[in-house]
Amino acid sequence: MKIKLIFLLDVLITSIFSVYTFFLRGEEIAILTGASIFIALFPLCLWLSEVLVLQFAKGVLSNSEITVNNKNALVKLVEVDTVAMPMNRFLTNGEYFVTDLFPDGMTQNELLSYAASVEQYSEHSFGKLIYKTALGRGLKIMKVSAFQEFPSCGAEALLEKKPVRIGSPQWIQDQGVSINNLLLTKIDQLAVHGKTPLVVSLGKIARGIVALKDEINPECKSFISILKNNNLEPVLLTAANKRTASNFAKEIKVDTVRTDLAPDAKAREVQILRAKKQNVAMIGNEFHDLPAMFAADVSVIYKDGAMSPLSEDSDVKPDFEIPSLYKFFTLREVALYARKLIKFNRVISYLSMLLLVVPALMMALETSPIKFSPSIAVAGVVLTFLLIFFNSLRMKKNPK
Repeated sequence: MKIKLIFLLDVLITSIFSVYTFFLRGEEIAILTGASIFIALFPLCLWLSEVLVLQFAKGVLSNSEITVNNKNALVKLVEVDTVAMPMNRFLTNGEYFVTDLFPDGMTQNELLSYAASVEQYSEHSFGKLIYKTALGRGLKIMKVSAFQEFPSCGAEALLEKKPVRIGSPQWIQDQGVSINNLLLTKIDQLAVHGKTPLVVSLGKIARGIVALKDEINPECKSFISILKNNNLEPVLLTAANKRTASNFAKEIKVDTVRTDLAPDAKAREVQILRAKKQNVAMIGNEFHDLPAMFAADVSVIYKDGAMSPLSEDSDVKPDFEIPSLYKFFTLREVALYARKLIKFNRVISYLSMLLLVVPALMMALETSPIKFSPSIAVAGVVLTFLLIFFNSLRMKKNPK
């Protein structure tokens, strides 16, 4: 926007002084004066002040195995004060296992069989785990019809003409399913111990709980600590219930937690944070994190293998792709150093404009105290470009 404004100002001033000089000193001097002013104020070097630094920064990050899909996002990253992230498979190891089965009116094997039968076509890691666990125990997998999955909520299907659901307690209740007090108590107890309870229902009645657990990523606490030391507020956005997520957040010392969130709800939470004037970077590692990423000021994918690589011609690419959590800090360090170089380049550009435009304007006077011409203006712009170029090259050195 600044560059467009300066260009318009350049055209306006050039026009005014050209016309003035034409009537005062004639056509030839008017052309020389106009050309000198236009060249002196032309914002090419100001534009290159940022472009060159960001291009070199992209190369530096590439050497650190960080993919930059939008180099302009480096400028936004400097302003980030809030880092939003999911919980499962991000701050945890992603190696879930079934810990508990609490049936109500059936056996444990029957409960797991119903759950696995619904989840046999699931794309979610929880569903795949439950299905694999049932197969490992040699349980019967029933034929499914009318299967439907609800991201971050649950799944439902018809099994032997019976409607069966498995999902988060809140989602199950939202479907009009009744959960008795005994199961509700068990759900609370499991959540307190950091487990994820999934309720299985037949028709409108809950028939049991399948509990899953994951271990905290060893890097997680250190990552959160470094975020805070850099004055970045961590925010946890998760589909887990409030009790489970709050217990987890307390252990890793995250104060802001939003729970029971589907992918679109996570995106809305990011938008709410931005509406509060917070600059948000969203880091995720699964496809259902994408809506929240693209709702943020800066989007970052943590490429831990949880999702397939995005195609080269994809229209929905995040700003950055990092191979490990700690690379986020490398990314930020480079962004901070890039801002420093860009600021210095802009100072050079503005000084150059000032030093060149003053004698260019004086050409309109009948007795100019300084001899100036378009060729001198061009030489000044070239010198400015070289100064900016060599200052931008400093980006290739250690940005710390």
